[in-house]
Amino acid sequence: MDTSEFDQQAHTHLNTYHAFMNGAKIVGVLVALTLIIMAVTLL
Repeated sequence: MDTSEFDQQAHTHLNTYHAFMNGAKIVGVLVALTLIIMAVTLL
């Protein structure tokens, strides 16, 4: 994706989006790990 035409505000929004997506990935992994640990300890 070519971002050379973006202004400063667009770059700020893009960085915010990337940070949010990384955070969402981390939260998703933590939720999955929690569910796996719960399933293992219930067996």
